[in-house]
Amino acid sequence: MRKVHRNKQAVCTMVNEVLTVAMLVVMAIGVFSGFPVALVLAGTGFLGFVAAVWVGITDFQHLGLIYLRARGVLTNESVQFTSVPMLIFLGLILNASGVAETMFRLLGRLLTGVPGRYAIATLLIGLVLAPAAGVIGASVITVALVAYAPMMASGYAPRTAGAAVAASGALGVVFPPAVMLFFISNVFYLRIGLMYVALIVPVLLMVMAFAIYFAVTLRKTIEVPLDAPKTNLVSDLLFVFASVAVIASIPLSIILGFATLTEAAGVGVFGALLVALVRKRLSFSSLNSVTVQTSTMTSMVFFIVLGASVFSLSFHLVDGPDVIFDWISAFDLSRWELLAMLLGVVIVLGFVFDWIEVLLVFIPVLMPIFSELDFADHVGSAYFAQIWIAGLIALALQTSFLTPPFGYALFFAKMAAPKGINLSDIYRGAVPLVAIEIALIAALISFPQLITWLPEMALGDADAPQLIQR
Repeated sequence: MRKVHRNKQAVCTMVNEVLTVAMLVVMAIGVFSGFPVALVLAGTGFLGFVAAVWVGITDFQHLGLIYLRARGVLTNESVQFTSVPMLIFLGLILNASGVAETMFRLLGRLLTGVPGRYAIATLLIGLVLAPAAGVIGASVITVALVAYAPMMASGYAPRTAGAAVAASGALGVVFPPAVMLFFISNVFYLRIGLMYVALIVPVLLMVMAFAIYFAVTLRKTIEVPLDAPKTNLVSDLLFVFASVAVIASIPLSIILGFATLTEAAGVGVFGALLVALVRKRLSFSSLNSVTVQTSTMTSMVFFIVLGASVFSLSFHLVDGPDVIFDWISAFDLSRWELLAMLLGVVIVLGFVFDWIEVLLVFIPVLMPIFSELDFADHVGSAYFAQIWIAGLIALALQTSFLTPPFGYALFFAKMAAPKGINLSDIYRGAVPLVAIEIALIAALISFPQLITWLPEMALGDADAPQLIQR
């Protein structure tokens, strides 16, 4: 009887392994063939469900599970998906009000005499455009339209200008209140406010490192003075300050407990509309254009969420996460080797998929492995260890956007580049920045307090036991 049981168990394991590989292969073929990712995920998930029925894992009476899973994801009140379109709208309306152009011009004046001032100004714009970074292309192209021409006219090398634009567009992806942080906090069951504050120090360190790099490498470059339009310095300062205040109010109100994410995003949208109205950039045509862009980007995000939900359900039915866990466990890696391997996998996945597919499809698949990583002794507690790992994943994804030859930000930077800037130029310019990012991630691994310090400060002592138990 034991032998029969073992044989049946071995057959079940083999079937699960075959179905796991089949689903991953079908999904990869679909994505590389150019089909919409949402349809590929949903289609692969449905085929996986049919295969599970065929081998006897489930039956067609449970077909309604797909509907219930998709509906449950979007109607889950604790997830607050309603904040996503508002955050995207906020970023787009501020862009339409001309904040990027004004900020670039203002920083160019304030940084007079600083080597690489226009490259540094380009980096800082990326932080202001964080809410619009739901899709990295929107952030990169917005920066490109503002910064490319002045940098080239000022005498910058094509590789420097291209790298600065790509880096700026990628920065907003991980700086609060970027949409990506909303999704990663949900995947790891973390408070969004703590996720926001966790990335502040690492991103600011990254900006400082990039700025120092540009200042040092461009110290011998003679910047040609630009013919900038004569504007009121005080007016520009007030406009930029108001825009930054609107964006900063979202994470601050959440961290301080004044509002939920949806409430904070709604107030932020109202503030952005006021800024655009005062700036006299709120016309019917601009509002219509922003609304259409918001609808398009939101629809894309939600369709991917639904597709990922269907795929995830079927993948769990065939025990896909357990199969992958067993495969990786067979290597008998230490926790540090396992962490390094997982971060490397995340970077490679970021070459092929946008961050939303990585977070909604692959991170949940790898979650059993992440759950086995015990770094409580290294970080200080199990809960803050989760925040630390989530922060490292966010930065790994951001690094993949800048890494040649597949980084998304590099392709968008080339797409919006003027004549004279080749993709190879952008590649050469990005390599030192990627090296800086990898060094920063290594520092964050060695010194987790750089990520957890602010969350620990923001978290009250009374809440700590409850959160750690969660």
